[in-house]
Amino acid sequence: MKEESKVLTEKETDLLVSDFLENYESYFDRPFYMEVLAQPLAKQYLRPSSLKVCLAYHLLTKEWLKAKLTEQTFHENEKQRIYLEPGKLKDYLPKEDWDLAGDYLFPGDKQAYLELTADKKKLLLPSNKRQQLQHFKTSLANCQSWQKLLYHIKENHADLSVNWHFKNQSKLEVTLTGRKDHEHVFALKEPEEMNEEYDKFLANSKKKEANYKKKIKEKVAPSSLRGNLLARAIAQLALRNETRITPNNCLKILRGLSYPDYDAINHSDYDRRFRFLPNQEILQVIEAMQKDELIAAEERFYSDYHVYYHELVPTDLTEEFLNAEAAEGSDLALLKELNESADKTDLSAFNVVKLSQELLQHPALVCVDQSYQAFIDQHDLAREYLKTRLQLTTNKFTKKYLRLLLEGDAEKSIPGQAVNA
Repeated sequence: MKEESKVLTEKETDLLVSDFLENYESYFDRPFYMEVLAQPLAKQYLRPSSLKVCLAYHLLTKEWLKAKLTEQTFHENEKQRIYLEPGKLKDYLPKEDWDLAGDYLFPGDKQAYLELTADKKKLLLPSNKRQQLQHFKTSLANCQSWQKLLYHIKENHADLSVNWHFKNQSKLEVTLTGRKDHEHVFALKEPEEMNEEYDKFLANSKKKEANYKKKIKEKVAPSSLRGNLLARAIAQLALRNETRITPNNCLKILRGLSYPDYDAINHSDYDRRFRFLPNQEILQVIEAMQKDELIAAEERFYSDYHVYYHELVPTDLTEEFLNAEAAEGSDLALLKELNESADKTDLSAFNVVKLSQELLQHPALVCVDQSYQAFIDQHDLAREYLKTRLQLTTNKFTKKYLRLLLEGDAEKSIPGQAVNA
């Protein structure tokens, strides 16, 4: 026959709690757990399922356990389980511990119960829970090792950005990202060994990065489009947008023609600046850029209308092209020469006429930067030369362009449809 249930006295409660914590002290090293849980890596590495089962044990306090036992009734000579709800942790933990635990464990989480067994006036930690807690303690130690490696990476990865994710509980995949991605999987070892392995990986990645950059520069160097403002605008649109940039849309954006999706794209530094240029000139530059592999055109399928179209996308060369030095005879090279010559009073007539002739061949420059006007204002011969060319030419586009040069207002656009050169 069962004996009557009884509530423990304060002395009996103290004895039970003291005995329990003395026997299982190694399982409840709260300072260590708090230290690891506070590390940035912990939330990525520690599995939520493990946390729900184990975290409440790690936060166990003497006061919390005593408070629960004062409410618990016991039957003599009968094992019984005691469940401690983690939602009540808050009342018995220091605020900083609860704030940290709250990032992992939420009040009322029924899966995160604590299970203790009462047997002949002793509190026991079930063997399966001991194994689970020991495994989790090992996971925390592993987390600490990984964190040391990541601190080492942060101090040593120089100009390469670092990303990582866990392949499993014993392997970390690190990606160094520069102009090229370099990946390596680190198996869990002693922190010193992982640091040494990373240093070798970093040195090899830097070597590959340098070789990659060198090859890209060598491919971009022969292009005569370096410093071409129209080409730069096209490259920026391709680089900054994942969709919508077809050759025809690119033309509309740069010329300021009607384009319904204009507000939805990432703009270039030159949008709507080339309204003066003919359509054909922009399309020719797009073709030339594709030929030099500065951009590419990938085929897309628009399912709503069952049509295929080509979208402009960046290549490995696009970013380097935008950063490359201007080619001789390009828009930017001419702009530099015009700015340097603007204040020279001793510039020969030959050079004045030569620069004026070159200016006529770079209408994109006039659309974007009107500092050329200082050169024309400083040198009367340049203005006289341009006036003479205006009187002699019969080409509509050239006439319009010469008027803009002489008036100093390149923002005026040709009314109606584009006039082909």
